Amino acid sequence: MIRNNVSIVVILILANGIMSFASAHEPGYEITIPQINVPPRIDGVLDDAVWKTAKPVEWGNINTGGEVKKDQFTRSWAVYDNEYIYTAFENMEPNTGKLVMAFLGHDTDVWRDDAGELFIEPRHVGREPYFQIVINAANVTYDNENGGTKHLWEPRLESATRIYKDRWVLEVSIQFKDLGFSKTPIGETWGWNFNRHIVTGVDIWTGWAKTGSSFHTPNRFGNLTFGMVQTTLQSLDKLVSIWGGIKSCY
Repeated sequence: MIRNNVSIVVILILANGIMSFASAHEPGYEITIPQINVPPRIDGVLDDAVWKTAKPVEWGNINTGGEVKKDQFTRSWAVYDNEYIYTAFENMEPNTGKLVMAFLGHDTDVWRDDAGELFIEPRHVGREPYFQIVINAANVTYDNENGGTKHLWEPRLESATRIYKDRWVLEVSIQFKDLGFSKTPIGETWGWNFNRHIVTGVDIWTGWAKTGSSFHTPNRFGNLTFGMVQTTLQSLDKLVSIWGGIKSCY
């Protein structure tokens, strides 16, 4: 009888562990991103073909509850190819002339400024290891692993920002190698979050998936799946992408 009771306890513990794993991330926040054959130009201009064809997520969840006003919502995109993840933020902001960009050195407290953030948890287990990338409106970067303070993780990022009248744009590319992957993770699902700190006129921390009081809550990240189908851009789309690069020079 005692042996049977022990067996029941073990089964319950295992079942609870499976349930915990299954719900390791915030429900209701899922995105499947396309594989692409023509990468975007990282220049802070969102007229590349990939951003026109990929589906964005629109968000403005305040981490302590509620939402920001629509004129401070964010739209975010993510796409990938064999070597890189490319992401873009379109940060709506009615007072771009007052954007806060106080920290101008790499790995300083850039997260205190008006900034976009990425949280990436490749193992999809709802805990460490995870990576954090922060880029302010002045295109100053901050990168971190597991919320540490030693800044030993130094990915080779390519990023760009551009400030417009009613918004500011951020683009960044990240190598899979810098996230510990030697192969393209086609079909895999990662823990993922888009976040933003809004300082202009307020002091609000916002995100796509709701993580509560801290962005550093990997079990509440959303789910990002690397789509199995490749989005092939036609010749006309390639011309659009090239023309977007030319226009950005003027």
